[in-house]
Amino acid sequence: FSVSDCKANWHTDGASKDRVYDAVSLMCIHPSIVGGKSKVSNACNAYDLISHMPRFLMNELHRPVPRDILENGKGNKKCLSMSDQLSRADSIMSLRISYNSYPIFDVQQDRMRFRYMRHWIESSHEKMRWKVPTFLRIAMDVLDDALDKGCCFHESLERGDILICNNACIAHGRDAFQDAPGKPPRHLVRAWIQMQKVDMLKPSNQSA
Repeated sequence: FSVSDCKANWHTDGASKDRVYDAVSLMCIHPSIVGGKSKVSNACNAYDLISHMPRFLMNELHRPVPRDILENGKGNKKCLSMSDQLSRADSIMSLRISYNSYPIFDVQQDRMRFRYMRHWIESSHEKMRWKVPTFLRIAMDVLDDALDKGCCFHESLERGDILICNNACIAHGRDAFQDAPGKPPRHLVRAWIQMQKVDMLKPSNQSA
């Protein structure tokens, strides 16, 4: 999504189970000519809004859900090392995707972490040759609608503007855009920020 001009639906950054970013920032170097507005929505408010859903639907947002594996570069398999080729073999990839599962909403007492990008959930099921469960699809539809309703920022970033989001509870997205021929393309620089050394939601990091 970061290198395309298509619409980026509601998401948080980071698809790896073992790598969590506390905050994400985007600085505009050059805006697009048409479209490309950034948008922000509070996932905590969305959670409160959808909490009335039947329990079997809320469970879909609380249970571990597989996410796709993001490799560095598409690459040509002939140019990959033996270990990379093995790691991308269908049988191994299925195991990696199965391991890379975690909840959309991880709620423990007074702490919550929101990790969501619907595209990576759907593409992981496709690679596993699984159909996205009906209840999960409905729950994500309701969640997307709640994030739409709670959108609190929907503006184009101008040159020099910086957008910083709490990646644990804020969803962001982007409209599709077009660059003008002969003009500089849309260019935003991203930075991921780690504000704490440990993930406090991991049981191993919680004090007794």
